[in-house]
Amino acid sequence: MTCQGARAEMPFDLPTDHVTVIQNSEEIPVDETEQLSLEEIMGAEEALSLEELDNAQEALPIEEAVPSAPVWPQTFVITCGGDTTLGSTDDLRKRDDCFEAVLSDRGYDWFFSGLLPIFSSDDLTLVNFEGTLTEETTKKEKKFNFKGPAEYTEILTSGSVEAVNVANNHTLDYGEKGRTDTIANLEAAGIIVSGNGQLGIFEKNGVKVGMTGYCFPYSNGKKDISKDIRQLRDAGCQIVIASFHWGSEYRDDFTAEQRNIGRAALKAGADIVIGHHPHIVQGVEAYQDSYILYSLGNLVFGGNVDPDDRDSVLARLTFTVYEDHADAPKLTLVPIRLTELSKGTDYRPVPAEGEEGTRIVNRILKRSSGMDQFENGTW
Repeated sequence: MTCQGARAEMPFDLPTDHVTVIQNSEEIPVDETEQLSLEEIMGAEEALSLEELDNAQEALPIEEAVPSAPVWPQTFVITCGGDTTLGSTDDLRKRDDCFEAVLSDRGYDWFFSGLLPIFSSDDLTLVNFEGTLTEETTKKEKKFNFKGPAEYTEILTSGSVEAVNVANNHTLDYGEKGRTDTIANLEAAGIIVSGNGQLGIFEKNGVKVGMTGYCFPYSNGKKDISKDIRQLRDAGCQIVIASFHWGSEYRDDFTAEQRNIGRAALKAGADIVIGHHPHIVQGVEAYQDSYILYSLGNLVFGGNVDPDDRDSVLARLTFTVYEDHADAPKLTLVPIRLTELSKGTDYRPVPAEGEEGTRIVNRILKRSSGMDQFENGTW
């Protein structure tokens, strides 16, 4: 986090160390100077015209910087966040406290500003994007239809969010047109998109992170993702993240279906399993040297003007990465609150500190499995 101090007033005069001073020089009257030609200074045979000088400069070879080879092993940090809905419903947009009203007052960079020190200090931030970015007006018949315009991608980019999962039950709120618009707008902003059959790859410093995502309903409570994982490994991904939209809304306990699918994903070769949809935090399971995070809860969520449950969490994953694989991740749970406000919301999540942070982590661990050695938020 950067601390800002008082700004010193700067003088208009340049400091002396920026100025070259010639000692004991005498001023020469302009009318007494003799104008010398370029030929007289250099000699006629050595003088070049301005055009020849330009041509000579263009002929010089340009040395291109050669990127340095990645150094192995290296540390790679990923932050995963929960349900993110940028925009609201047609009914909510009529309210003075809706997401759009706060955006108009605060600007795009407001919403993730409380978490920016966390997101900007990692190598990759991945969130579940639950909604649409489209101008389409024809919507599905359902209780909640979320959407915002294309420029809302600036909320993500200004918040240092590099990747999103779009496999969820709101991707088709405005039909297939809304879905394709959303993906196109996200990708145009430079954001990596994965989910619903689309694989995403983020690359930095030689490290490739593969992402895939899925949404209920699941056939017989099962989901085989081995094909996707093989494709991502064949593409050179040392890390693979599997995101699942699953479980029951507003239930603290995860279901047998979540556990079966999550464990199968790790057995198939995923490095970490991230869950969302319940809109509240659920437990974590330590399994096969990794983790299943059953629900991270909400993040920036424009679909609720006064959330009853304000607890949430970020998953901070630290990998040691080699040229062709990565070690099992170290997990840090970062407890957060959906807003600093005690009533209503400003749609700006912030870290939960002190007793409040401890309470949220303990709430998660109470519903967790195999996490007996997890202390102070870190395994």
